Amino acid sequence: MEETIIEVRMGDMQKGTAPGRLVTRALGSCLGITIYNPFKKIGAMAHPMLPDIDKSRTKLNPNRYVNYVIRKMLEELESAGNLRANLAVKIFGGAHMFSFINADSALNVGEKNIVMARAVFEELGLKTIAEEVGGTFGRTIELNLENGKVIVDTISWGRKEV
Repeated sequence: MEETIIEVRMGDMQKGTAPGRLVTRALGSCLGITIYNPFKKIGAMAHPMLPDIDKSRTKLNPNRYVNYVIRKMLEELESAGNLRANLAVKIFGGAHMFSFINADSALNVGEKNIVMARAVFEELGLKTIAEEVGGTFGRTIELNLENGKVIVDTISWGRKEV
């Protein structure tokens, strides 16, 4: 069977199965969230931009919001027969991209995204097995649906496997 590569765009969420890869590019303050079942070799990836749909004036494209899309990913995986106990969660991105904004500022969207993701996963009873978050640089991530490994690519330190 031929490997498929599924692009996950900003404000998007996709699922896939092995053989295949889920890829998202240009993670700055946005997050790249992966949820993977190693027993069924199925995974989901999201690229949310903002932390909280409840504080949004518009509900257009709810996958743009961390607290919405995590629940959506879990709902879709569970409805496909994946047990919550078998799911591996990884979080990427959440960088502090603008040096003119104080890292402690309310405008530090990257940090708010990270905090929201951790809180939602904790609320849902899911442990994060790996994180590559923060910093001041962008990332591209690629989830290998055969083994659940994520390749993180940055200009700052090249490629690494998480």
